[in-house]
Amino acid sequence: MKPARSRDSGNTVLSKEFPGGILLMTGANSAVGLSSAPIRYLFMDEVDRFPGDADGEGDPVALAIQRTANFSNRKVLLTSTPTIKGFSRVEAAYAESDQRQFWVPCPACGGFQVLSWAQVKWPKGRRADAHYECAHCQAEIQDYQKGWMLENGVWRAAAEGNGRTAGFHLSSLYSPHGWTSWGDIAAEHGLVHKDPSRLKVWVNTKLGETWEEDADRVDGEGLLARREDWGELIPSDVAVLTAGIDVQDDRLEMEIVGWGRDEESWSIDYRVLWGDPSSPAVWEDLDNLLRRPLPHSRQLPDITIRAAAIDTGGHHTLKSYAFCRSRQGRRVWAIKGRGGMGVPIWPRKPSTRNKGKVPLFIVGVDACKEAILSRLRIEEAGPGYLHFPMGREADYFKQLTAESVVTRYHKGRPIREWKKRDSDRNEALDCRVYGMAALQGLIAMGFRLNHEVERIAEVPLKDALKPSGPVIARAKPQRRVIRSSWM
Repeated sequence: MKPARSRDSGNTVLSKEFPGGILLMTGANSAVGLSSAPIRYLFMDEVDRFPGDADGEGDPVALAIQRTANFSNRKVLLTSTPTIKGFSRVEAAYAESDQRQFWVPCPACGGFQVLSWAQVKWPKGRRADAHYECAHCQAEIQDYQKGWMLENGVWRAAAEGNGRTAGFHLSSLYSPHGWTSWGDIAAEHGLVHKDPSRLKVWVNTKLGETWEEDADRVDGEGLLARREDWGELIPSDVAVLTAGIDVQDDRLEMEIVGWGRDEESWSIDYRVLWGDPSSPAVWEDLDNLLRRPLPHSRQLPDITIRAAAIDTGGHHTLKSYAFCRSRQGRRVWAIKGRGGMGVPIWPRKPSTRNKGKVPLFIVGVDACKEAILSRLRIEEAGPGYLHFPMGREADYFKQLTAESVVTRYHKGRPIREWKKRDSDRNEALDCRVYGMAALQGLIAMGFRLNHEVERIAEVPLKDALKPSGPVIARAKPQRRVIRSSWM
């Protein structure tokens, strides 16, 4: 290739000329890039995360494929981790293909089979020692034997397809020895199988399968029975507090969320701060709440909110910017929600292209809502479970469950959207989304939630919370304080 020079258009960031051809690179959100030149070989990666529309000109996959129309010997390659059943581009493309799967022989009996999760077995309580059980002879196949199996495997088509498309499917169960083992996959499943939002990622990335959503709306009134009485102290399993703030025309609404191991959460407080957001009074009230120390159940100093996310997408954007600008050191972040598949909960970096010239974090609200609504269906305390205080009113739960997923079609392609009835309010859901985003912002900065939980678990409970019972002899307890080494 030519040397990269500012005046030489033959070697730029997105264009590389070489003898006999040119390599062009573009993003799926750029209609201009997708339609800029005829293309013989087209490679599209992670197509399930492409936007539904590119600059208003239609489906980016269809736009890109149209660029190959001038070549009779064209070749189009689509690859992706699948996402949601019925909305996955790669699933639809695979269904049109000859649907090839990789069959491998058993080292014991020689019987060929497609590796499936159902055949991964492990001794009770020892997932890391998982093996694969042959579907034919029930022999225990160890991970080190995968090399021979892969070397002698064959691709077999499962359908006729359209006669023009070859499709291939592989899961992480085929990862060569030394990469991801069956024990690794089984151990990760043990960590996430009770949390639907994390299990979804495991199914997509480890099994290479689409996730089928439970479309039923969560019953808000039914959540009233889940309320708990944990008193006025922060529950003992809470390691960090975050806050989500929604800005309305006549008030601010805020939820304080406590987070424990594997994102088990407690709704510590919910406040409605009445006042005109264009005046400073209501913002002063918010600042006082964000600074307020709260007593913990363990022998720790009173804790404060570690991070807060404030929505700036309403009618008081500049006031929200101004509030966040002077509090960035306290991790009070300006955020703006963005819907759509593939938008991460927390971005890699903020944007500063706004009127307030403040770091603005674009939050993937759909991903948050999916996680929250799926976790509301968890019935046992543990990873992902949501706890609510006894005094929480029914209207809060109605708002928390106000939205559900609906499907609309745009130019023939199904689009998932979160909708609510016009008469319903959803501020509680928005606040929980922003509080969850704030936690992800901390994690992006290096905060390790489970590590912090383990540190705090070493601190004794306060005397009033210790279990009562007969005591033969007990020395006077010493106050022990562990301060987090994280910022």
